Amino acid sequence: MVEAFTPAVCGSRSRRRVALALFALGALVASAALGATLGLFGSLIGTRPALIAAAVLALMTALREAGLIRLAIPQSRRQVPERWSQEWPLPAWSAGYGAGLGLGFLTFQPVATFWVACAAALALGRPALAAACFALYGAGRAFMAVWPLRRQPDGPAAVESLVGRAGLMGRVNAAVLLLVVLLLAVAPAAGAAVTSLGHGFDPAADGKTLARARMSSGNVEVVVVPPAPDPPVPVSNADAPALDGDLLAYADDEGIKVIDWRTGDPVRDIDGAVSEPALDWPLLAYVKDEGSSTRLVLANLANATTRRIASVSSAGDLGRPSLHGGRLAWHRIMRGGSTICVLNLATNDRRVIRKTKIWVEANPSVTGRRIIWVEQRPQASYLRLRWLGSSRTRTLTRVKGRATFLWTTALTGRTAYVTKWTPSTRKSVLLRVTF
Repeated sequence: MVEAFTPAVCGSRSRRRVALALFALGALVASAALGATLGLFGSLIGTRPALIAAAVLALMTALREAGLIRLAIPQSRRQVPERWSQEWPLPAWSAGYGAGLGLGFLTFQPVATFWVACAAALALGRPALAAACFALYGAGRAFMAVWPLRRQPDGPAAVESLVGRAGLMGRVNAAVLLLVVLLLAVAPAAGAAVTSLGHGFDPAADGKTLARARMSSGNVEVVVVPPAPDPPVPVSNADAPALDGDLLAYADDEGIKVIDWRTGDPVRDIDGAVSEPALDWPLLAYVKDEGSSTRLVLANLANATTRRIASVSSAGDLGRPSLHGGRLAWHRIMRGGSTICVLNLATNDRRVIRKTKIWVEANPSVTGRRIIWVEQRPQASYLRLRWLGSSRTRTLTRVKGRATFLWTTALTGRTAYVTKWTPSTRKSVLLRVTF
């Protein structure tokens, strides 16, 4: 393929530079698209299985490259079609060559590292990051089209000189793959990225805007923190915030209020023994104390209708509900155990996500695709994550011991928030967990 990028084939030296640039662009775009696809699929199947598979594959391929084992790798023995450079216009064949090599599946692979990179992209589980990382593979393909021509004027002769060093490159590649095995082996212990955001509790998040409750001069207030450079917006005598765009719902001594947090303008009030709001306008979920029982109510503020979702006796607890993307999540704790439930508001399908008679499952937060909750056990408390529609559960972070435990949560995109609470000191810290 290198021989195609010569002045004789391209027509001139300037046209050769154009062809090489288009080849590089095709390789970068194709490899980035492949990485994004693998990252998206990895986010669907869960990153931990892909991480283990990547480590095992890297070890096997390292032994293969070192010549210790024989291992066949899937690949196409075909090269990119030579006739393209003869039949197609220069922009089409040069970009087509780059795209074909950038995808990797459509050409010969002298080493198995490509498949380790595919497994690693799955393990990332992040389409954008996997695309950026896999674009380096396309950049390598582009470099190998340019570098031989800079070393020798004759493309085939340059390639032959590289083939003569294949043994050395195999050993170097084996050493690099062993390093990859070590990095992948410690990756599961690192888990998600956890950052302390300081004092606060009862988080609520919508995109890059975060609200939290906190103590101020002996009273509870809510502070809404929008993306920079906008300043934080405090709301006094407020508790249990819920966010939906510019709307903030919170509980106070009179009931629940919905306001425009940017302007402070009131939108709706619900008076009475109601608390724990969850907002997805015009829907508002809240907990209502009815004396002998507690009910979870879903209200449509546009048409002033209400619907009873769940109830427990006064000895039980429904916690803090979560409402987003047409789904309502809540916990139910009674003497017989605890349950995490999700209701699909469009289909009225009610699902039990987690149920146990032994420990406590509580404080879920839901989006259109994921749900998180806190699992409290005697030895530790855990922040769990699950894709809706999947039975596989992932642990995002944990706190050991009984003195401090995880409490209320919030979820937006691939960022979770959770309160770390120490009852003996009444100290609460808000944690951000990026996964």
